[in-house]
Formats: sequence, structure tokens, C-alpha cells
Amino acid sequence: MSTTVAIFEPIYSQDQTLTCSDFVPLVRADNARPEWREFKILTDMYRNGEHLRHDYTGLFSPKFSLKAKIAGRTFLDFVKRHDGADVAFINPFPQLAYWSFNVWMQGEQAHPGLAQAAQALLDASGVDISIVDTPRHGPTTLAYCNFWVGSRRFWDEYVGKTLLPIADFLETNPSHEAAIGVMTDTMHTDPAPFLPFIIERLFSTYISLHPELTRAAYAFDANAVREYCINDFEKLLFERMRTKIDHADASRIFEPPLVEQMDMVCALWQKHFFDFYATRPHPHTGQPVSIR
Repeated sequence: MSTTVAIFEPIYSQDQTLTCSDFVPLVRADNARPEWREFKILTDMYRNGEHLRHDYTGLFSPKFSLKAKIAGRTFLDFVKRHDGADVAFINPFPQLAYWSFNVWMQGEQAHPGLAQAAQALLDASGVDISIVDTPRHGPTTLAYCNFWVGSRRFWDEYVGKTLLPIADFLETNPSHEAAIGVMTDTMHTDPAPFLPFIIERLFSTYISLHPELTRAAYAFDANAVREYCINDFEKLLFERMRTKIDHADASRIFEPPLVEQMDMVCALWQKHFFDFYATRPHPHTGQPVSIR
């Protein structure tokens, strides 16, 4: 019996068409809680039992091919070749691993206050994750944009026991300090609150804290990583950092001075990002960054 893989793409309007013909349209007629982005859809899919109808299930935004630089069919084939894994994923920003120790280092530079808001939300939701204890996120654990496809077991463990309690808390306690905190607007290419960026980072956080889960990460060699850099400054940082970061990942040893250097380089990268795209269109949105 062949493995069934369903990757859904949200459809928000009648004139919207699939950007990837190999994905499954998921019509969102009401688009409730749009500020939650994919988080709302993932929890709705779980509550509706959508993950039980397939061996592997995922939800990818219409920008998948633009960001990931591969066809949907290519990733579907990758999942089927790794059908023994609990979860398969692709990270469309592999270059970020070369100047951020993990998703929270990058997240705090991109969205100041993100880690504190995330921890308050996790604590209030009863989810036992400590942001400060998050380990290194390298090629086998780093992923942005929710480009993951999980087995039924993974959906039960991750969505059911981590994301769903957060959704339940936010729905029933909208006036709680932690709920208000994650709905604070942050800086991004599109106006958005902290919440979707917290949820996005919980994926890598979760799988790095659960080594018992088998995972398949779509691999990039060094030359491919360079091609994912979106400007010359990123390429410069990658070339300067690649040797020492590859060595640290291979040895699994990140000495404190290297982590400190990564934090400094990440801060410089983020400052350049905000300045550069304040007056230029970002390649993924066609719009400048919204500074709030």
C-alpha cells in the first residue's frame, strides 16, 4: 500500500488558484482570526481530524515554491522516500543557521521581545517548554515558514499537545496579559503580531527537544545555501561564517565565544535587513518592511 501524503494550500478567495498543482486546496471561506495565520488553520485541521485521513499531512503557504526554490512535487517525492520518519521538512532560509544559534536568537533580533512574549504564552497555556534552554538549531532541526509534513503520530504529539493548548488558551482568555502580549504588532515585511512568529519557531524548538522523533530534513550543500541568500550582504556573512559553523555543527560543540559572535553577526544582519528593505521591495512580498 502506497504512502499517502496530503499537503494543503489555503484558498482565501474565489479568484485565488493553487500556486502548486500538486497540493490540495483548502478553502477558507470565513478566514477567521487572520492574524493567527497558519496557526489557526493547523489547529482547525487537527480538531477536524484532517491529519487522520492521510499518512502524512502538511499545510504550506502559497509562497512555498517562491521561498523554498523547489517544486511541490519534488518535496512530495522527498516525503515518500522518507516514509518511516515522524516528520519531514524543508527550511527555506538555510543561511540563517550561519549567524543565529537557534530560532530564538534570530527571532529576538528580528522581533525584540519575542522570547519573553513566547515564554509567557507557553507558561499560561501549560506547555512545558523553556525558551532559554532551547539547544542549537542546525541543518537537521532548523525550519522556518511551517514547511513541515507530519505523520499522524507527529500531529498528535506536536499539534495536539503543544499547539492546541495554546489555541485553547487564547480563545478562552483573550484578556489575559500573556494573550495580549503575543498580539502586539512587530516589525515584518507584512503587518503582523508576535503570535505567528512564535508558532513558526515552536516547530524547530519542539523537534530539537524531542530526539526520539525521527525526522527527515531536506538537505542543502554549501553551494546551495549560498543561493538562498537574498542579497550580497547575506552572501558575505555566509562566506565569512561557514567554515567555523560547519565545524561546530559537525563536532556538536559551540563554545560561548562563537555563540556570542553569532549573536553579534545576527544583530548586524538584522540591522542591515531593516535598513536595506525599508526603501526596497522584499523579494518574498514585493513590499518594503513595515517598521512599527
